[in-house]
Amino acid sequence: MDKKKQREERRRQEDIALQRGLLWVAGAIVLEALLVLVNRFYINFYMNEGEIVAALDSVLRFLRLAAPVAAVLALCWTGWQLKQKQKFVLPLILAIALAAVSICAHVAVKFRGPGVSMLFWLVIAWAVLALVYYIYQREFFLAASACGMSVLGLWFARYEAIGRPEAIAVLAAIAVVTAAAFWLKKQDGVLPGQDRFLPANTSYAVLLVTCAASLAAVLAGIVLPGMVANYLIFVMAAWLFALFVYYTVKLM
Repeated sequence: MDKKKQREERRRQEDIALQRGLLWVAGAIVLEALLVLVNRFYINFYMNEGEIVAALDSVLRFLRLAAPVAAVLALCWTGWQLKQKQKFVLPLILAIALAAVSICAHVAVKFRGPGVSMLFWLVIAWAVLALVYYIYQREFFLAASACGMSVLGLWFARYEAIGRPEAIAVLAAIAVVTAAAFWLKKQDGVLPGQDRFLPANTSYAVLLVTCAASLAAVLAGIVLPGMVANYLIFVMAAWLFALFVYYTVKLM
């Protein structure tokens, strides 16, 4: 009887996780639709649509400044909730969403057509990461986040001087993930409030090596010529695929 209840509880938790993951997918679909509009009326506009282009440019430039500030405030709120050992999911989701909006606005304004084309793939990657977080392994989520961000950082680095500030920002984000991985290892995967984020049998070696490789790849892309970043993108994409295979086999 107890085993039956455990199975039902596990199934219920899996259903809740799937529903939350699908909500992120729905959000990604909305963001993709907005990017389609930006691509049509901001990048590939007609000559008689100047007013629409000017309006979109004003909106994007406003979001480019306001959304990062709001994201930082939401992140501070998240930290406060953690410190108070209270629920922090809502402010964290808000911080992530605002960060996504700020990234999209900045890339669209600065990199124009190539940037918007890259954002279509980036939003899909965000949706996949959300599904990994909710229905796959948390350690894979952290490793895939670091590795995926390295691909993004290398995309910026290939533009050399133009994309160097963004590449450095991505490098800092990977460093944060690396620091979080080290901290979780020290805490045995347990968050404040005794909530377990990573299982006890987590392979921290794979996670930390992936973080280190991601940091090294983006740093090399920043320091070396842009052509090196082009090749490293394929290297890190292959690493990400290898991670997927490794963690899938681990589930079996």
